[in-house]
Amino acid sequence: MAFLFRFIKQLFIKGFKLLNLIRLLILNVLFLIIVLVIFVSFETQDEQIKVADNSYLRLNLNGFIVEKKHPVNISQEISKQLTGLDQEIPQEFETQELIKTIRNAQHDPKITGLVLELSGLQSASLDQLTDIGEAINLFKTEGKPVFAYADNYTQTQYYLAAYADHITLPPNGFVLLQGYSVNRLYFKDLLDKLLVTPHIFKVGTYKSFVEPFTETEMSQYSKEANQHWLDQLWESYIQRVLEQRKANKLLTANSISPDLKSLKKQLQAVSGDTSEYALSVGLVDELKFYDNFITTLTHPTNNESKAIDIIDYNRYRSTLSPLYKTTGATNRIAVIHGSGEIISGVTDGTTIADKSFNSLLKQARNDSRIKAVVIRLDTPGGSAFASENIRQQVLALKAADKKVVVSMGSVTASGGYWIASAADQIIASPTTLTGSIGIFGMFATIDKSLKEIGINQDGVSTSPLSGFGITQPLSPELAEIFQIGIESGYANFLKVVSEGRDMTVQAVDKVAQGRVWTGIDGLENGLVDQLGNLQTAINSAANLASLDDFDIISIEPKVSSKQAFFNQLLISSVSFLPNAVIKQPSWVSLFSDLEQQANFVTRLNDPQSRYVYCTQCYIK
Repeated sequence: MAFLFRFIKQLFIKGFKLLNLIRLLILNVLFLIIVLVIFVSFETQDEQIKVADNSYLRLNLNGFIVEKKHPVNISQEISKQLTGLDQEIPQEFETQELIKTIRNAQHDPKITGLVLELSGLQSASLDQLTDIGEAINLFKTEGKPVFAYADNYTQTQYYLAAYADHITLPPNGFVLLQGYSVNRLYFKDLLDKLLVTPHIFKVGTYKSFVEPFTETEMSQYSKEANQHWLDQLWESYIQRVLEQRKANKLLTANSISPDLKSLKKQLQAVSGDTSEYALSVGLVDELKFYDNFITTLTHPTNNESKAIDIIDYNRYRSTLSPLYKTTGATNRIAVIHGSGEIISGVTDGTTIADKSFNSLLKQARNDSRIKAVVIRLDTPGGSAFASENIRQQVLALKAADKKVVVSMGSVTASGGYWIASAADQIIASPTTLTGSIGIFGMFATIDKSLKEIGINQDGVSTSPLSGFGITQPLSPELAEIFQIGIESGYANFLKVVSEGRDMTVQAVDKVAQGRVWTGIDGLENGLVDQLGNLQTAINSAANLASLDDFDIISIEPKVSSKQAFFNQLLISSVSFLPNAVIKQPSWVSLFSDLEQQANFVTRLNDPQSRYVYCTQCYIK
């Protein structure tokens, strides 16, 4: 027996040594790869990029347009590459960097045109696309043409393409404009079958987060509210496309949003050819495959015209100064970005965590050179506790005689609005989703499920609260206590908005009840002060602080020099990958969406389980 034990022990020891040897081998290979990439990266950086005369700037938007790039998780990225999942790595393009690059190209005599390659653009909000589109319109005022190309145009891709002078589609492509919708899964019947009892506590007629657990379909209140702002967004989309494409006389509102009868008739007229359909109704201007499209651009048929060079966005951007360049001015305006759900604690860069975000606000408060702060928010809300903690820091900024302006991105609702209400001014885009002033709490008990399979629970406790848990039924008295707490939270929400917006509690309650509003509605209802973008907010902050000469700085989470080095290394390495690798497959995108919907609950960690969150603010 002792021999057998020693044999097994030696087997494990040798096995672990073998695993360790393999681990070291993999690490050494990774180290050599990293060294090689560093060498190549340095060689590339040493190359002086020159912009040739008569160049077109190419924006090949392969990935996501975002407010701020997410920090790179080194171990996660290495793990993806080792497991062959590196296709999930997207490129991120910051909205303001894109705008600055286009505006610089507008005044650059060497840049004579702009090419939008949109096949890989996976997501962007309507307000981001509009801001970029406005920069493209300014670019065109210099007499410089803009061309757009995509293998197929999604709704997001087409909206940006509409700002081009000329839209090209391959003969085997299509344009798919589906409109907007809010669709949710409802679990009541499943919970009933599993004998799971959901306990729901909420205030707000339109606070529909909890509906999937108590209903089998969307309530009439939710349908009414959602239909209102969805129609506004879709009407805005149609009108903007018509305005930008007015040179094409074939394009009508019916081309963008046809009824099924006319769509069927028009498709039959072109024998079901989707590209010919797009051409016939004015959605595109020509049908060409990519190679022919590029050849036509770079080699004009006019013999007197010189061949056109094309420079990629990343190379051209590397020749420009940073987004916010300090000049040494005495006064500063700080820009602080916050995106994702609002949670308690610290963040990995994908959420707004109160401790992490407050540290950024404190930096601005303690810097005497900073006279105003612009907080750019893009969040559906989250923890009521964390939202209040952040609001307190906004109030502390104002107490320190700093002017505070909130710039709303695609969505700043519920907890996001809780924070924004404390600002001196709120700027929203017309298509921003905001409001959703309501609160809820929920949990489930499985006592009936356990009893069904023969498991019972019994015991003793020192008080009614000590015996409370998921495996026990909730007493009516305790349910009433929870509801009292939620109602108190809603009353506090109304008070917060009332004080911040100088409105009566009754006036706030009238536009609250969990209802979602667009930026246009928010302006009419007194929830926002002005319609505009981030630059509008910066200008507003300067006016409030009476600043004529100032620098703009961005306050961001601090990253160690080592982390920053490897982050930059990985970001630079992406440029060496082919587009087919960078582009996210549709099935990966599907699972990413499902993962996001399934995991957001785990990211909400309010210590009192009170949430100010807008689930319907994510649209498709």
